[in-house]
Amino acid sequence: MKQLITVIAPMYNEEEIVEEYCMATMAALDLSNYTYEILLVNDGSKDRTLLKMQMMQERYPNHIGIINLTRNFGLEGAIYAGIRMAVGNIVVVMDADLQDPPDLILEMLKKYESGADIVIANREKRKNDNFFKRVTASIYYRVLDSLSGKIHLERGAANYRLLSGRALEKLRALPEVNGVFRVTVPFLGMKTETVIYTRNQRFAGKTKYNLKSMIRYALDSLTGISIEPLRKISLMLPIASIIFLINIIGIFVADGYWKGFFYIGVLISIFFGFVFAALALIGEYIGQIMIESKNRPTSLIYSYDPSLNGKEFL
Repeated sequence: MKQLITVIAPMYNEEEIVEEYCMATMAALDLSNYTYEILLVNDGSKDRTLLKMQMMQERYPNHIGIINLTRNFGLEGAIYAGIRMAVGNIVVVMDADLQDPPDLILEMLKKYESGADIVIANREKRKNDNFFKRVTASIYYRVLDSLSGKIHLERGAANYRLLSGRALEKLRALPEVNGVFRVTVPFLGMKTETVIYTRNQRFAGKTKYNLKSMIRYALDSLTGISIEPLRKISLMLPIASIIFLINIIGIFVADGYWKGFFYIGVLISIFFGFVFAALALIGEYIGQIMIESKNRPTSLIYSYDPSLNGKEFL
């Protein structure tokens, strides 16, 4: 029996691309050895996106399903709505603007068939993005990766990902509410492969991500990935110590007015040293509160072999 693939495609005010996206994705999946369903998630669109979805569902009832959200919940809300409702043995999450080519799914499936539980589509080039978008994206991935702790993030990888049934089960088991898909998937730490591609131009319409949305998304990712950002506060302590030593040296080598200046510098550096130490301690407590409130498991079991039957190694 063929395995079922569920493709999740969130859309917000995308009436111009619904039909083209569905046709392109079905054309790609028809070439695979899998059965498939495409879950179109209407994220509170105000145009005719839902109507276009319904028209496509009437034409292809065996392949297209619709999730209609009560209002606009944002990209993450739409993705997780699809993840909750997906019934496939394999799930693919992707943008619906055709910048992510649907035929790449075939290459991702080959990685899955070779044993990967997660396959990440990583953008090799962003030639269709403007300079500001390329720079901010580069900063975003570098900062996020540097603060990710033990979680490994692929730079240039967005939401275009394939998950096996086992990975999907563990993702659904995570209890947190405000999850960021491109952060929670790497948290799983399961066998991951990558496919490289060059992103296409948007088929039609304009991106719904403005600067405000990008900033909000970046903050959600940053605060959701780990408590490392809070721990970075402690880096200010060595800086305060260096400033303290410089002022101490200044007291011994300076004369007159400058000696008084360095005395003041010593007092200020001591004060800020205490402040940064207090902030670091408070940050650690807040970090532990965040860990407990997210309630993520401390580890995930990939497999278990009870063949020893409780016998200890000799």
